[in-house]
Amino acid sequence: MAAALALVAVPLRAAPVEAPCFTAADNARLPFAVFQQAPPPSARARRYDYYPLTAAATMQLGRLADAAGGTATYYFQWANRSNAPFTDKGGRPVIRKPNIQPSIAGMRKQRTPFTSVARADACTLAQAATLLGQGGKAAVTAFGAGITYASETAQSDTGLTGPVDRCVLPEGLLPAGAGLMLDYEVSDGRSAAQTLEFLTRYAQLVHGAGRKAFLMIDPFDAPSQRFGGISAANANAIVSRFDHTAIMLWSKNRQGSLAASYAAQRAMIAAGGQVDPQRLIINFELAGTTLDDARFVRRTILTDRLAGVMFWRNRVRQGGSCSTDVNRKIAEIVFGRSSGEG
Repeated sequence: MAAALALVAVPLRAAPVEAPCFTAADNARLPFAVFQQAPPPSARARRYDYYPLTAAATMQLGRLADAAGGTATYYFQWANRSNAPFTDKGGRPVIRKPNIQPSIAGMRKQRTPFTSVARADACTLAQAATLLGQGGKAAVTAFGAGITYASETAQSDTGLTGPVDRCVLPEGLLPAGAGLMLDYEVSDGRSAAQTLEFLTRYAQLVHGAGRKAFLMIDPFDAPSQRFGGISAANANAIVSRFDHTAIMLWSKNRQGSLAASYAAQRAMIAAGGQVDPQRLIINFELAGTTLDDARFVRRTILTDRLAGVMFWRNRVRQGGSCSTDVNRKIAEIVFGRSSGEG
């Protein structure tokens, strides 16, 4: 009994925390740009799980100003969509994701429905203008009539749908040098002309403030694009408006092959003429892909002279041992070998 009590009394030791596979030192040997969808590393941070990287994108505005030197930063902005009901060709209602409004915590739980494409776009432009220091009342109301504006701290994170056509404006400015990354997956029935007009205006707004504009979209040929206004008719023009546009490569692409998906998307862009490949970034899914997929991405970036890669976790974790599937794919793309191969 005494022995049993003695065993119980021995404090349990916490399992050792494994050192991350990649460190800041790996950034010095990157062959191309590497974007991470994560807050940037802080100069004071003891541990950071998202190396290697040249740039970081986050909805946590406060983290951008605290970034360590040498890391480019982007504010990850949601493109608002219309919630007006519409149906597909078969008469079935098209269900869309709710809008996400900015908050100091990084993502607002309260959602804002917009009654038209014009009003949704007006809010997106007003939010960008606010981040860029052009958020006076005259500036934001110029983007569209029929919507009202509110401060992010005046809205509670209730998890419920917020007031209709109320645009929540971020409280804070982009730090010097930071750009805007627009997540554009609207699927609200807009036309190709509406999409090109809006994205042109958005890129002009960002470039007019001397900042870089990054466009992140679903695959150019994804089924959702028939409702999102992106097609071979405007793909080339869209790419030409932005400093970088993502070509999304993921395990559930419509061709069942990353190589075929990439070829189809590049063909859509090429339909409008040549484009500088340095405007293109591969957005690579870390969750459902394979090492062979990673090898294909590396070859493609180098052969086609693309700007680089962005990693999309899709719910898997980064950091930790070099032997993990995630870290092996990152090492294969960036360094041409699986982690731990020497």
